[in-house]
Amino acid sequence: MIFSAVVDHDDAGNNRPTKNIIATAEANKISRVIETSLLGIYDEVPGKFGKWNRDFCFGGNPEGSSPVNADQLLEDSGLDYTTLRLPWLNDRPEVKYSITHRHDTYVGVSGSRQSIADVVLKIVADPTFGSRDSLGIADPDTDGLTRPVY
Repeated sequence: MIFSAVVDHDDAGNNRPTKNIIATAEANKISRVIETSLLGIYDEVPGKFGKWNRDFCFGGNPEGSSPVNADQLLEDSGLDYTTLRLPWLNDRPEVKYSITHRHDTYVGVSGSRQSIADVVLKIVADPTFGSRDSLGIADPDTDGLTRPVY
């Protein structure tokens, strides 16, 4: 299993980090890949926060951005991948989150690093969890807020 805890922001449009992960997985016969990304890569974050996040992270439009392309590369690779769409993270000492899938509206704006670690550990314990999917993770109590909760 490969876990990449870095969002692919290769602004040159080459997505070298994701391409290197795919090539390494294939060369070493590793079929399971977990890669982190951002909320909003499918323009799935609603409301004022969704607009703020889209403007801040994607210059107003996620289409064609490196994180979007990285997700598509993983989907097209044939590998058993999971994209983790992370919220704005905080250091709160709690594990509290809801999960949304690729075609769901994103729920929440922030979440704890401990919550993200919990999801990763679930995948490690059961590699079928989140298989060939994109999981949005956030504290549902932050849903509807207009800015991240730190």
